[in-house]
Amino acid sequence: MKNIRIAVLGMNQGYKFAKDALTIPGVELVAVAGNNEQAERRAQELEVPLYKNYQELIEECQDLDGIIITLPNGLHREVVELCAEKGIHVLVEKPIAATVEDAEAMVNAARKNQIKLLVGHHRRFSNKLIKLREIISSGALGELTGVNMLYMLAKDHSYFSEKWRLTQGGGPMLINGIHDIDTLLFVTGLTIKSAYTVMQNKIRNNPVEDTAAIILETVEGPIINYFLSDGTPSPWSYDSTAKENPKFAQYEENCYKIFGTKASIAFPSFEIYTYDENHFGWEHKLQKSKVEVVDNDPMMAELLHFINILNGKAEPFVTGEDGLETLKVITAIKSSAERKQKVEINLYQQKKKITQ
Repeated sequence: MKNIRIAVLGMNQGYKFAKDALTIPGVELVAVAGNNEQAERRAQELEVPLYKNYQELIEECQDLDGIIITLPNGLHREVVELCAEKGIHVLVEKPIAATVEDAEAMVNAARKNQIKLLVGHHRRFSNKLIKLREIISSGALGELTGVNMLYMLAKDHSYFSEKWRLTQGGGPMLINGIHDIDTLLFVTGLTIKSAYTVMQNKIRNNPVEDTAAIILETVEGPIINYFLSDGTPSPWSYDSTAKENPKFAQYEENCYKIFGTKASIAFPSFEIYTYDENHFGWEHKLQKSKVEVVDNDPMMAELLHFINILNGKAEPFVTGEDGLETLKVITAIKSSAERKQKVEINLYQQKKKITQ
């Protein structure tokens, strides 16, 4: 059986994909793309050809089965359309695109050319989130009433040396907040119908936000409260508490709390609070239990899933439509802040448009 031939575009986030690909039997890393000194060093370490122009890589590398796209968001549509025309399946990093219009075009291009489109919301491959989703869907919490989410941390000063991170589209909402919003949609199955947002940029005084407070209404009823900032010393973020990425300092804290009519759960500690069957109400002491979960590497799990897609053994677990739904919520959140009013989200209409 022939090897699965892949290429990786972008040597920042894409570097881990490329390294992990080299460890998978039956997978051949054909080439990588990048246009700076870091990309040159990493291509040498990986011992694969480096293309400074990703278009040339797509044109010249023959018989590619799949391409992993970790380029700037604004390039995603162009690259996916190029791959679709050549019949190359793609894993495109989150967000699926910079705009809803681009995301729609990508989904339609994949469908028209019959390629598989996997969107890189890698947290959906986390054992922790899969278990949280199972607990919620089992009804153990009763009917959901609300969710409280925090993403609070301070990024290194060197992080902002890349100027695009100081302009619109480079702030924590689109880079980090999109992960939390996608996580919310994945574990709860809720449909967001409106967003009200207040954003500030007082920490660094750049054009892009550094702090945001968001209220989300759902079709099903539960209300979500979400607060994030990337300039505040704090242990309360997914990256600092889930312990899935060794880059981040780790803490025994929680970043999400999910509330139901029967019980509430803290994540990622998986501490569940409820009353015993004979007592209910604030005069009685809550009972606490804890669920144990085996850790995994979600990005490696995502890559292995992509390889299974290329082998014809699986369909995308995170579809283009999934990525579009998450992006549409993020777009509404940012629009609300700009317009200083609540913004409605018609996801039903959006889904109908994509499936026509």
